[in-house]
Amino acid sequence: MSRADQWLKGTIILTIAGFIGKILGMVYRIPLQNLAGDEGLYIYQQIYPLISLALMLSIYSFPSAISHTLSHELNQNAQARLHNASAVFYLLCGTGFVISLGLFLLAPEIVELMGDPALLEAVRMSSLLFLLIPFTAFLRGWFQTMGQPAAVAWSQIIEQFIRVIGIIIATILIVQTSASLYTLGYVASLATIVGTIVAFALLLILFKQSRFRHQLSFELPLTISKKLVHSLMTGMIIYSLTHILHLLLQLVDVMTMVRGLEEFGLTFEQAKVAKGVFDRGNPLIQLGLVFGSALAFAIVPAFEQVSGRISKLDERLAFKVTWLLSLSAAGGLVVIMPWLNPLFYQSSDGTSTIQWLVMLVFILSLLMALSVMLQAYQVRLQQLIGVGLLLVFKVSLNVWLIPIYGIMGGALASVIASLLVLILCYIMWIKQSQLTNLLPFMIKATVSVLLMVALVSLFSFGLEALGLLQQDQRWLLSIAVVLMCGLGVVVILFMMTQSKLFNIYERQTLAQLPQIGKWFKD
Repeated sequence: MSRADQWLKGTIILTIAGFIGKILGMVYRIPLQNLAGDEGLYIYQQIYPLISLALMLSIYSFPSAISHTLSHELNQNAQARLHNASAVFYLLCGTGFVISLGLFLLAPEIVELMGDPALLEAVRMSSLLFLLIPFTAFLRGWFQTMGQPAAVAWSQIIEQFIRVIGIIIATILIVQTSASLYTLGYVASLATIVGTIVAFALLLILFKQSRFRHQLSFELPLTISKKLVHSLMTGMIIYSLTHILHLLLQLVDVMTMVRGLEEFGLTFEQAKVAKGVFDRGNPLIQLGLVFGSALAFAIVPAFEQVSGRISKLDERLAFKVTWLLSLSAAGGLVVIMPWLNPLFYQSSDGTSTIQWLVMLVFILSLLMALSVMLQAYQVRLQQLIGVGLLLVFKVSLNVWLIPIYGIMGGALASVIASLLVLILCYIMWIKQSQLTNLLPFMIKATVSVLLMVALVSLFSFGLEALGLLQQDQRWLLSIAVVLMCGLGVVVILFMMTQSKLFNIYERQTLAQLPQIGKWFKD
């Protein structure tokens, strides 16, 4: 197997593992809300950004940065490799300790900013996660460096599975015993810690069985070079950018929404429930992001591995694929949301707000794809500035819009802030790539998606007229949603061929990619 084939196979394995993780991450929040209500979902979602940040660093950012750093050291002598590997490990441990201690000590101020001091113990428990992630992250990065993605994938899946099972069981016990729902936040953090410990145990077993175990040492290094520190820290920032965008939006909502809803006129108890309704959209966005950006994430690096570079035509193709898939996913979620919301959450509360929120699937997928391509041009500082602007825009718009429009204001704030940053990143990318003539495709693809939305809407009206869409009949709703999704996929596939959204060269180029190409061959 060639290096390109091996690399792409690893990418596909990790993508599948990530997809399974996203599925688990969406599915468990449905029974959680069904059991504990919107207030229970609110409590969990207030802690979720901290848990998610730890998982993101452990699964994506740190391992990728470690793999990037160590792969540049593999050609050195054995002693140098051992020194650098152990140095990276202790740098991670130091970083994790600082983050954990900071979160633990600042927990009272954090929950005060959230507007809910009852979350104190849950925040403190979540801070302990950052003591563990250096161990799982380091071994995952090592396995990625050694070309063993299966070990990484299995550890991700098992970690998520144990976390999900733990949270669901805890939710059932809390509801049955009439314990405080705030216990849920504490237990969710504890379940994540247990999952991380089990994942580390698995990674350690696989490491001891690996033929590469002798190439690694955990001896405390006498010196750590500035070059190594810079490479690792830069890699952490770069590899975090593509995964942190939605998390940042959620974090701002955690810190500002409850107080904003109180200014809107709700009581504290009403604000908690309203925030829980708003949070129904987040797992749907996360799932949509997998569909919207995964293929482009495989395409761009695959071209770099196959040809040694990313050409303008390759970039154009990756942009077009992401635009079509992410817009289709967002449009599909918007049109089926009146039925998906009661199917998953047993009520139609907040449907219009969630319809606005799921537009983030399109915006954030494009942002993530553009970020990957901008990294190829070494555009890093500008991207960090873009992330900073996203935070500034989101905070400002939340403070302005939520007291006026309630949770709809929060949705509008997320969409507007993300769209502004998308426009800036698109301008930067066009300036770097000097690509032109993308507008005709963007128009044709958008028209295709609008046609899909119109046909699915007509189909849903027909089902409703026949009495097949009743909110109290979840099995009927599930069948109807599956049929509507199937119709949407058929329409998009039909438009892809009839509207010639991809030219002959682009189809041939896609067909040349290992593993992926077979799906694009005539």
